[in-house]
Amino acid sequence: YTAEEKAEAWSGTTEVVKAYSDKMVQRMNKEIDTLLIYAGLFSVILTAFNVQSYPLLQPTPPNPTLAALFQISAQLSSFSINPPFVNSTAPTFLQALAGVSTRSASPPPAWAVWLNVFWFSSLICSLAAASISITVKQWLNHYALRLSGASRDVARLRQFRLNRLRRWHVESIVAVLPVLLQLALGLFSAGLLVLLWNLHQTVAVVVACLVGVLFVFTMATSVLPAFCADCSYISPQAIAV
Repeated sequence: YTAEEKAEAWSGTTEVVKAYSDKMVQRMNKEIDTLLIYAGLFSVILTAFNVQSYPLLQPTPPNPTLAALFQISAQLSSFSINPPFVNSTAPTFLQALAGVSTRSASPPPAWAVWLNVFWFSSLICSLAAASISITVKQWLNHYALRLSGASRDVARLRQFRLNRLRRWHVESIVAVLPVLLQLALGLFSAGLLVLLWNLHQTVAVVVACLVGVLFVFTMATSVLPAFCADCSYISPQAIAV
């Protein structure tokens, strides 16, 4: 081959690799941008629920009125009359308040514990998806550094970086991010059902039906591609199945 033919071949190869890699990086960037918006909004909403749920894990503060009645009762039962004196061995108000506090302190109910387990786990999954998304975007930005032009060195560098993306499973990491957000949504729904079931069963049943419809849809669209070759419901969950 002549030098001109070799240069033309390298130029064509560079364009092919450039078009493929740029399209792949652009697709992953767009997907990550969408996931970041969803994760941010979901985390904000979930934080508002968690702010209201974590006080349920704290013991109920003692009732000062109950402490005062306890002290009065103790004083009335402890009076001793020794003329010309009337003595009382009852504890002071602060001691009575401390005694009531000790007796009234009880562990949080089981449903409150599970509610916070589900909601805080959901928040961690959502924040993890956002954090991993930012990290992957940094990787993709580094991939595009110093890749302008169509020279032989640029083509080799571009192919080298493309091979690294494949070797270190960057696409697989991006594919896991929607699964994390789906898991966060599932945990939030489970906690919501726990809360509603202890507040009002009618509302809980209605919400459970809606959550069940969403769960059945998600499971069906994840499993169907494994049985139907022409099914278009291809997603990271379906690929994993």
